[in-house]
Amino acid sequence: MYKDLDINELEKLKKEEAMLSLRKATTNIKERFGQSNQDILEEEFKQKTVGLVTREEFKRKRENIDRIYVQDLQKKQEEEEKKKLELKQKRKQEYKLKTALLSFESEQQELYDKKNYGKDSSVDTLYLPDMNREKKIEELTKRFTEEYQKNMELQRDQLIDIKFQYWDAQTFTRTLRITKKITIKEFLELARREIIRDFGFLTEFSPDDLLFVANTMILPHKLSFHDIIAYKVKNRSGKPIFSFEQRKVQAKGQEYEVEVENSTTCRIIEKFRYEKIKHIYPCSKWEVVDINKYQ
Repeated sequence: MYKDLDINELEKLKKEEAMLSLRKATTNIKERFGQSNQDILEEEFKQKTVGLVTREEFKRKRENIDRIYVQDLQKKQEEEEKKKLELKQKRKQEYKLKTALLSFESEQQELYDKKNYGKDSSVDTLYLPDMNREKKIEELTKRFTEEYQKNMELQRDQLIDIKFQYWDAQTFTRTLRITKKITIKEFLELARREIIRDFGFLTEFSPDDLLFVANTMILPHKLSFHDIIAYKVKNRSGKPIFSFEQRKVQAKGQEYEVEVENSTTCRIIEKFRYEKIKHIYPCSKWEVVDINKYQ
């Protein structure tokens, strides 16, 4: 197989094959007996040089053994350095997180230090168990959680105006004022009751039989308007489905702030009708929102 190669190429190829053979032998022996790489390589070298060998061949085998050992040693050192660096970064991040929590409310921290008068404040004791500290972290976590939930509730109770049309009535537009926590299914029921006097046959349908389409996107029934706004659900062109303007309105002698949607007119259509015409424009451009990619 080597008859077409010159002397230099032949020697180079033989060296590469020898190196590969040594590595394979090293791996097999190591798996079987758990020896170190150096011991395995030395054993392989002795086997390869048993009997009469030329000085050049002996030298070449010795160089191959040494080169493999050095490469393996370098690789092992690099892996150890990498593990040390990752461990150092992990500890640094944990330290920053704990420090940030403990720096909250300096007055309470001073009181805490006074109560724990037996400790040296100049010594880092974050790694030690501390019931008072853990209790403080638990209280802060509970406080932040309660504030977040309260803020979310306030947002869900905000009023919004949504314009909609029944599919067959292109010029028939109504507006419903609802809270953001209303789901699409609940909105469909409110809209059905709003237009049932004009479209009496809708008494035969429930919200589950209807679709809600906004800006070419079919919205799942379980989603609330708050979810849609919070997740920043987008249409096919990459723009948010809804765009609200804040306005002040008078109702029952009181002034309210209402977010009004003017850029999008939503459509309501029966599921069976959509299945029949979904290949026809504009229904062919509609698609169901995949909410999983927003969560």
